[in-house]
Amino acid sequence: MRTRSLLAVAASLGAFGLFASVAAAGLRSPGPILTPANLLTLSRAGAASWLCGYAAAPRPGGHRTVAWLTLLWAATASDWLDGPLARRSGITPLGAVLDLEADSWLTWWAAVAAWRSGALPATCLVAPAARYLVRWGRGLSRPMATAGWQKAAGFAQMAVIAGGLAPNRFVRVLARRLLPGAVAAQLVALVVDARSAEVLGPGSASAA
Repeated sequence: MRTRSLLAVAASLGAFGLFASVAAAGLRSPGPILTPANLLTLSRAGAASWLCGYAAAPRPGGHRTVAWLTLLWAATASDWLDGPLARRSGITPLGAVLDLEADSWLTWWAAVAAWRSGALPATCLVAPAARYLVRWGRGLSRPMATAGWQKAAGFAQMAVIAGGLAPNRFVRVLARRLLPGAVAAQLVALVVDARSAEVLGPGSASAA
């Protein structure tokens, strides 16, 4: 990576640490940080920061396969395995915060990388940016709603973004065509989540 990309990676890691610290500040008993599950979650933040460096390159696209594989690792193995590890050793409030922050950070920088590479239009940034607005409004330490259809909307969004970074041109074209529907579904999920936070109020538990 060039100096510009390395600086972007460092800035991304610093910003993630700041967001995670702010989100965890209200936790009364956060729990240990260096657990196997948390380390796996933090690897997702590292992957997101690598994608930030990729997006910061003057001409993103030269390492498209590496970017795609990095995203696949973070969005599948890392995201799927940290939950079982956490349940085995004991779920902690800090682990839940780190998991949510890593998911948000990965989605944002994957979308930016897909846009900067020219595979997807700037509309791919709308839902990831809106997610941060919703999270800020409902309180950073509170989890997002996880109804089945909302999970499906989030999965569809990530699948389209991953398709935008895919080495295969046909997959990238297909992702571009599916993007409007994925963005709309995720925005609906976020709007419902924001309204549920207003109804529940700041002192209530969010949907699980």
